[in-house]
Amino acid sequence: MPYATFLDKVLGPIGVYEGHRTVFDDNFIDRLCHYYTIIGLFFGTILVGTAEYVGNPIECWCPAELSPEEVKYVNFVCWVQNTYYIPPFKPVPYEYEFRYSNTIFYYQWVPLILLIMAVICKFPRLVWKYMSNRCGVGIKKLVELAKQTHLTSKEDREQKLKFVAQYIDKWCLNIRPHRSGIFAPTREHAASLCDIGCGRHHGNYLISIRIMVRIMYFAVSFGLLFFLNEFLQNDIYIYGYDVINKFLAGKDWSLNHMRFPRVTLCDFDLRQLSNIQRYTMQCVLPVNLYNEKLFIILWFWMTLISVMSFLNVIYTLVVALMKKSRKNFIKKYLRLNELYEKRERDALTKKLLQKFVDLHLRYDGIFLLQLMSNNVGSAVMGDVIKHLWDLYRDRQFQINNGTVPKPSDKNSYVSYRSSNGTLSKDFKKTLSNESFV
Repeated sequence: MPYATFLDKVLGPIGVYEGHRTVFDDNFIDRLCHYYTIIGLFFGTILVGTAEYVGNPIECWCPAELSPEEVKYVNFVCWVQNTYYIPPFKPVPYEYEFRYSNTIFYYQWVPLILLIMAVICKFPRLVWKYMSNRCGVGIKKLVELAKQTHLTSKEDREQKLKFVAQYIDKWCLNIRPHRSGIFAPTREHAASLCDIGCGRHHGNYLISIRIMVRIMYFAVSFGLLFFLNEFLQNDIYIYGYDVINKFLAGKDWSLNHMRFPRVTLCDFDLRQLSNIQRYTMQCVLPVNLYNEKLFIILWFWMTLISVMSFLNVIYTLVVALMKKSRKNFIKKYLRLNELYEKRERDALTKKLLQKFVDLHLRYDGIFLLQLMSNNVGSAVMGDVIKHLWDLYRDRQFQINNGTVPKPSDKNSYVSYRSSNGTLSKDFKKTLSNESFV
């Protein structure tokens, strides 16, 4: 997507894109965070939930004097009240406080925690959809209209692309720090006092949201590692390193008794008529066989997503701050339409192009055009930018000369040159005029 196109091209082929979306306003790394991760979490929820609520999540070894109904009751009680882990080579302590210091709390709540993580991963995407809808332009409808031109006649295609260009041009013209309505001067003055240089009236609303949302993707993926540590305890954020060390040392990395014990202990009080009989049961947790594999995959996945999201943020910031990249994007499509050839590139032409990029399109205009380019292709995008260029250039001549030049074809820019191929004096005077908007 915009400002991460290179990463998207490198990583995109390894994934299967969502089939029901017609417009993509994100890149592959974003989709890893808010789409593929959620699919994996739902799959883990179904896997663990099936083992817990369909099968037998716990089996306790009960004394022979207990009836089958009492054994079933013991299993339910030990599952609900939690169990604790004591290594087999250590004796079971008599003090119950010491026993309960090793209590395992998490295994009943794994499906719920996975669902909470899925909601958290989706949150940055919801923020982007909500805030991008308030930018003043219907991004999805605009891109869909441009994509439909592939299937229409030449006349209809040209008409639709002109409409798209006029819509974007009008939207860019309205990117101004003005306010209207009741108490407009007062509100304008109040806004100037707390102005941070970002927003719709500064022409950088969309790109600011994009940077903020990608920072949120990184914060979510990195923060979930510490969230898992608080939930599972036992230093789960270094779990992957322990697995790698055991694997390299030739040990069985799957036998992680401290974090995911398969055999635990449970203290059970059986009330009788005259007294209370306390039993210490040895229980098996088959569900931890799934939890162990699930959380090691989740650890490596979230670590990978954190690294990729961080690189995505850095790449977005670097490219967004490079003025040359925005100018080169427009120049590429002007060259496709032969509107920026070598003989055209004198100082005054470059000046007009610079004003077109910096003062008219600005950050958000370039962002929207790049987003469209990634969805509709170079041919359609070239025509849209050609019409935008014509609209902007014609308006400047109308403002400065009071005349409107003819709509240009691919050689229209040459029409403003004298017979020997150099810029006419009137045209130079117009371009050198500093009253460009």
